[in-house]
Amino acid sequence: MKNKIVGIVILMLVATAVVSATHVNVKKDIQPTASGADVPVWNVGDSWTYEENQTCYNYDTHGNITFIWNFEYTSTYTVTKDTGDTYTLKMTAKNVKGNFMWGPTKIKFTRFTKVANEYQLRKTDLAQVSWTEVWKGFVFWLRGNIGLPIPAQMYLIYDFIYTPPQVYTPFPLIAGTNGTIPNTHTHANTTCSLYWGLIPVWGPAEVNMNTGILQYTCEMANITVPADTYNAYNVTAERFYGASGHDYYRSYYVPEVGNVAKRSFHQDWDSTGRLFISTEMKLVSTTYTP
Repeated sequence: MKNKIVGIVILMLVATAVVSATHVNVKKDIQPTASGADVPVWNVGDSWTYEENQTCYNYDTHGNITFIWNFEYTSTYTVTKDTGDTYTLKMTAKNVKGNFMWGPTKIKFTRFTKVANEYQLRKTDLAQVSWTEVWKGFVFWLRGNIGLPIPAQMYLIYDFIYTPPQVYTPFPLIAGTNGTIPNTHTHANTTCSLYWGLIPVWGPAEVNMNTGILQYTCEMANITVPADTYNAYNVTAERFYGASGHDYYRSYYVPEVGNVAKRSFHQDWDSTGRLFISTEMKLVSTTYTP
């Protein structure tokens, strides 16, 4: 897989991974409609449920698609530990749908495909320190030109470590500000196999990447998601390369939710504008109380 694996989000993610921005400027001609939002305090048992979807493509040197990853599911993120300097956040998914293609290998997910993630987040700013993602369980292995579905067991794991911790939302949030989010180095290990490791799909593989510096703005925005309608802090971070290459994420943080209520992410493959990855998540419900 191309070493441009996104350490941001996927997504994603709901962890609201953040550190303070390195530079913040206040736009004098903008009158904020909110006084500001500080880092929330989470307790064990706090949870957030989202609708999530993602599409990802890889290409060869000729521009041909070599990898496709599509999924959607309902995810629940729960704080399981709040001692020490970090929170432990665990995610489980249900109603998993989607598929992936890696070269000649084609896999279709089923409702028996399990997804479970674990995150370590720094308490002082919710910066994402590490992330482990595991997919396993029953899938259909599509064989031949007609895609004959063969029952199979799949195991896929990603391990991410962020140095320094990954930045998403530059707390404290103040409407009418802009600045930069610093570069983060991502170290990842990944492997995927079928039938309890008997048939390797890819890996084990090691990936190292840098996110680069992102320019961000913070504004207020009204959003509607399955959970409710909110007045949210919209943090938009962008990076441009060339006339058409463009990466961005939009993170809509809501203080009464204690997390993002909506997040979208888009990254081009290169300056041609071809899509690399696109994700979206919308809040369905939460147990958090301020």
